[in-house]
Amino acid sequence: MSLTITKLHPLFAVRVEGINIAKGFSDTDFAALRAAFEEHSVIVLPEQDLDDHRQVEFSQRFGPLEMMLPHAGNNMNPGHISRMYNAEADGSIIPPDDRRMIYLTANRIWHTDSSFKEVPSLCSLLHAREVPPEGGETEFASMRAAYDALDADTQMQIEGKIALHHAARTRDMIAPGLVTPERRDKPPVRHAMVRTNPANGRKALYTGGHAGRIEGMDEAGGEALLARLLDHTTQPDFVYAHKWNVGDIVIWDNRAVLHRGRPWNDAVHKRTLHRTTVAGDEPTV
Repeated sequence: MSLTITKLHPLFAVRVEGINIAKGFSDTDFAALRAAFEEHSVIVLPEQDLDDHRQVEFSQRFGPLEMMLPHAGNNMNPGHISRMYNAEADGSIIPPDDRRMIYLTANRIWHTDSSFKEVPSLCSLLHAREVPPEGGETEFASMRAAYDALDADTQMQIEGKIALHHAARTRDMIAPGLVTPERRDKPPVRHAMVRTNPANGRKALYTGGHAGRIEGMDEAGGEALLARLLDHTTQPDFVYAHKWNVGDIVIWDNRAVLHRGRPWNDAVHKRTLHRTTVAGDEPTV
C-alpha cells in the first residue's frame, strides 16, 4: 500500500497521504482509502487541487451523489455542490444579517447530513477553497465511540428505538421562516437510534440536531433523552476539531459522526468550502 495513514484522534479520524486526486490514483489505493473510511470515520486528504468537476468525479467513487435541495445557502439553485461561503463573486463580504448567512449559521449546530431524508447519506466531502487565519474549524464527534461508552442500561433502552428527524429543526433554532413551506410541511422521517456499520459490525448512536422526538415516548421524555445522548456524544473526549488549510478535503461518515462548523470573524475574513454528499443505499428502519 502506498498510502500513509496518521491518527488525528485516539478514537477516530486520520490523515491520509499518498493520494493526489487531480493526478489520478489506482483502484488499490482507493480500496485502501475506503477501508480507512470505514474504520476511522473521518479522513483528511491534504493539499488537493480541485475544482467542482474534479470534486464531483472523486466523490462519485463512493457512490451516487445527492442533489442538494434549493435553499438560501445555495441561492435556491440545487446541484451536486453546496457552498459554505461568506463572500460574493466579486469578493465583497456578505453582511451577517443577510438571509444566506443566517441560513448557514445553522451549520454550527451538531448534526449529521441528510438525516431528515428517508434514505440518509453515506458520507460528505468538504473541500477548502478559502480559509480564515483563525477560527472556522469543523468539529466532528464520534457517535461510534459515544455508543461504546454508554452504560449497558442505556444501550438496552435505545436498542430498537426510532427517532423522528426533520429538516426544519436546526433552522428553527436560528430563526423562523428559514425553511421553505414545502420542506416544512413534509412529515418527519423515522430513523433507528442505533446503526450498525455493514463493513465491520460496529454500532453507533444516530442522533443530532435534526432529531426531535422518539416513538413510543412522551414528547418531554423523548426530548430529554435525545438531549442527554447529544451531550454525551459531543463531550471533548469524542471530538476532533479540524483546522482547515486551503486544499484540504475532509471525508466523513454520516452514519458514524456528527459535525458542526465553528465561528470566525466573518465580517472581515472570507471562508469558502464546497461540499458534495454521497447518497445512502437504504432506510435505517
